[in-house]
Amino acid sequence: MRQIDDLDVLRVLTSRFRMRLFSLLFRVGPVTVSELARRMEADPGQVSYHLRQLQKHGLIEDVPELARDSRERWVRSAMHGLVVDSDFEAPEARAVVQAWTSQWVIDQFERLRDFERTHKALPEDWQNVAFGSSRHLRLTKDELTQLGDQLNAVVEPWRELTRSRVESNEAPPDTRPIFIFYHAFPEEP
Repeated sequence: MRQIDDLDVLRVLTSRFRMRLFSLLFRVGPVTVSELARRMEADPGQVSYHLRQLQKHGLIEDVPELARDSRERWVRSAMHGLVVDSDFEAPEARAVVQAWTSQWVIDQFERLRDFERTHKALPEDWQNVAFGSSRHLRLTKDELTQLGDQLNAVVEPWRELTRSRVESNEAPPDTRPIFIFYHAFPEEP
């Protein structure tokens, strides 16, 4: 995980297009720019421009060893996740964090909506393995912190398995990118 403490890095991710592009790279990278453009239904020049903005801030990196010729550009995420520094106090900084957070949440729910719309196109054995849940709990702030720590501990071995598969490029053939998201937050009674 990369700790983001530079507002310029967050600013670059407040663009809806860049957030979608960055998210796509996590799922499918390493990948060619032309394949990204196809998946984003965008012009390769537009994708290249936004990739340069992401690269300028260390969010993605080129993978030249995968290119078959000098015209082919491969890229991948330069990290396995990011955590936003919560110490941004200035009003401008809080506005940038809020803009980024909004894009992040929109991305999560759009991905869920896309899955719900298209999951019947998946092979039958994949159609019914997805899951979702919601619970209404009554907890103290310390208990909510503990719940978050426990959920992250459950997911961490799976994240490490994913990282090793990506780095070694040796995933089983039926492996698919899996998106997990959950939120737990206090509500007004």
